[in-house]
Amino acid sequence: MLKNAKEVFAESLEKMLKKKTLDHVTVKDIVQDCGVSRQAFYYHFNDIYQLVEWIFKEQTFEALADNKDINTWQQGYHNILERMRQNRNFVYNVYRSISREYLETFMYRVLYEIIYPVVEDQSKGLIVDDKYKEFIAHFYSLAVVAIGMDWIRTGMKENPGEIAEKVAVLVKGDFKKALMKYSK
Repeated sequence: MLKNAKEVFAESLEKMLKKKTLDHVTVKDIVQDCGVSRQAFYYHFNDIYQLVEWIFKEQTFEALADNKDINTWQQGYHNILERMRQNRNFVYNVYRSISREYLETFMYRVLYEIIYPVVEDQSKGLIVDDKYKEFIAHFYSLAVVAIGMDWIRTGMKENPGEIAEKVAVLVKGDFKKALMKYSK
């Protein structure tokens, strides 16, 4: 399969992050490894952080695939955690290199994009202001980010399936229950 330039840059960065932290990788390192010019890199990305974000998004959306509704999101969340665990060095080196706030913000944006459509779907048949749907998605996104950050901080030791199951127990039925309370 022919790879596009973004994938080539991503592979290069992932390879480097197995050995060193993100703050020790430069655009020059990446383009030298890929055998291209700096302009080629900057055509696709503004900086290394944007490349990291692209990698996380691509892997997240691959992990989610068909797991974006109320009945399958748990498997999608499990897949995300499992991918993070499989790419442990990459995740740790990013975690240690950039501010926790940056990583939390990124994870929040990705999770919100997953959770909001589930909340929206669960609101069918109810009259609920968007601000309440957004608040429910915001609340659960923050909670799931906190669980994920703690899991990374403590060495990714707990089984991803167990984490996904624990979160599912807490969430099961709660979107609908909250939506019904906010319903007009």
